Amino acid sequence: MTELLQPIVLGDNIPLRNRICMGSMTRNRCINDNKPTDASIKHYSARAQDGTGLVVAEGTFITPHGAEWPHAPVMYEQEHADAWSKVTKAVHEVRGKILFQPWHAGRIQNDKMPMLQASGDPVYAPSNVPAKGGKFRTLEGTPGHTQNLTEIKDPKGIVEQFRKSAWLAKQAGFDGIELLSQGGYLLHNFLCSHANTRMDEYGGSVENRCRFPLEVLDAIIEVWGSRAVGIKICPTDDYNDSAVSYDELTDTYTYYIKELIRRDLAFVNLSRRGCDLARETDDYFRSQPRAHGKELPPGYEPLAQFGPLIKYPGSRTLLMVNHEYTVEEASGMITQKRIDIVQFGRPFIYNPDLVSRVRAGVPFASNTRGGTVNYGPFEDPNENYNDWPSSSAKDILS
Repeated sequence: MTELLQPIVLGDNIPLRNRICMGSMTRNRCINDNKPTDASIKHYSARAQDGTGLVVAEGTFITPHGAEWPHAPVMYEQEHADAWSKVTKAVHEVRGKILFQPWHAGRIQNDKMPMLQASGDPVYAPSNVPAKGGKFRTLEGTPGHTQNLTEIKDPKGIVEQFRKSAWLAKQAGFDGIELLSQGGYLLHNFLCSHANTRMDEYGGSVENRCRFPLEVLDAIIEVWGSRAVGIKICPTDDYNDSAVSYDELTDTYTYYIKELIRRDLAFVNLSRRGCDLARETDDYFRSQPRAHGKELPPGYEPLAQFGPLIKYPGSRTLLMVNHEYTVEEASGMITQKRIDIVQFGRPFIYNPDLVSRVRAGVPFASNTRGGTVNYGPFEDPNENYNDWPSSSAKDILS
């Protein structure tokens, strides 16, 4: 698929070898005080060495009270930047590029999670509106999301925590930022009217609900410059009780995307999680009840509605897409100039040679080890992480 293998420049000066991006994936391997380990270094560098155009590091918590997973990485002190610098150095040594993804779980938390309890902080959210569902496998009884939330009094304080984390990411040697604004987490909480019932300048109207995510984005831009910053959004998301009506997603994301483009970002990553097209190819999501019910038009594709707001003549912002795209589908969309880059997630777990497979025209290997490969727990952080077989392009072709 030669279209996927063509080089492209992200922002002003981040040259990518091809248009294949490894997406962020929580893997819970940071067993050393929530810092990346030798296993992390090996994992990222192996995929960069295979020729991956762009790597997005796993979501990294900007503060202890924003942390959901017990062994996910954090970035709020210099020691965390020092640990991450070993990862970025290893990726750069094999000519790779890697982005940092700052993360705050927001209301998708449980107040018994160890890191949160150690911080002494409550579960912060835009409003005291608990999320439905959830399952915390590391807690006895696998409870759901916290029912007692603390409304954030001054969101600007958390904006500054994002700013500091972004600054530390720069010290760690990352090439840029992909801000996470989906998944039912904090920035997404502010966007959704059912999770954000505030009556102040951060709630109510579309403009007010978008205010906090845009303030976070502006703070990161002040550190990095807009041309090294991108954002991940998903209008149709139904994960972590984040689904909204078609009318709301249309109003919210039409305004939100126009504000993103006005900032001259390096890219917008548009996910289609939650829509029927993605569910047709995803066994897990196909088995889940649809949160949107009949609110999405049949065959709805967010790229068709929102893509032209991002990718149009004169826009310098690249359009990335993700969630269950096939190689053939993405290649065709690049040829049609509908997108610029495609992001693959879980296939990169069990295909350390994913780019070599694309180059050789060989299908991706599938997961043959079950659902626990994603989150653990693991006795050895390399288990189901760095022990997947890899073949060179020459071996594949033979």
